[in-house]
Amino acid sequence: MERFQKPSSLIAITLLLAGIISTLAFTHRSINKKPRTDWTDYYWFNSSGTYLRQNIVDDEIQLTGYDEFQYAPYTVRERGYTPAGVIGDPPVPILPFLPAKRLYSHP
Repeated sequence: MERFQKPSSLIAITLLLAGIISTLAFTHRSINKKPRTDWTDYYWFNSSGTYLRQNIVDDEIQLTGYDEFQYAPYTVRERGYTPAGVIGDPPVPILPFLPAKRLYSHP
């Protein structure tokens, strides 16, 4: 009976370690994954509805210093619309109350 106890405990420890190692490997990849950049060129309007420029979100954040975080206190500073959400030249939003992106300032 003692002969069977050592191999079975060795198998159990091996399976336990394999499970821990595989869990850590998959968890490590998903936590450290860099968020994907949104490459959509949004049309940016200020809070009064005046057209500013066409830019991707990351470049607009870097240019203005505003961000997408909605924690208080915040003020809506810019609204971004997809190319399908604007018409005309200069561009005008089709649904001005429904922007695709919002950038906020935090006083």
